[in-house]
Amino acid sequence: MMSGGDVQSGRTYFILRGETVSGEVIEVSAARLTNALYGRNWGMVTAVVNNDPFKLTSIHPANSLLLDRVGGLDNLPAGARVPDLLEAWGRLYNERLAPSSPYRLRALQLDMYRWESGTYSNYDKFIDSWRKEL
Repeated sequence: MMSGGDVQSGRTYFILRGETVSGEVIEVSAARLTNALYGRNWGMVTAVVNNDPFKLTSIHPANSLLLDRVGGLDNLPAGARVPDLLEAWGRLYNERLAPSSPYRLRALQLDMYRWESGTYSNYDKFIDSWRKEL
């Protein structure tokens, strides 16, 4: 989550949780879903939350349509494509389980927190949350 001994700069971090069809809330490892390095997954999440794919010089046509629909980048909500990311991760998770498994996910939720720095405490400043029913 952060560099050892570095209390000068704050950090934003994310927790990915799923709700199973049996109602249990579990933590989900994005790295296990994508087989990618831990930091690469969370870098991608940060980019999606910051709407970075909409700021490219050549954006995907679906993103261009969304920008046109909402009236431009200034009107785009933070994390406009997070539900799509959660849906993809939910599909990856559920594909590994039998259709009758009580451990299949019915929803995924991404929570964003901020640590403001200064001390090794107060890690629980909630910022935002996105939830996708699967």
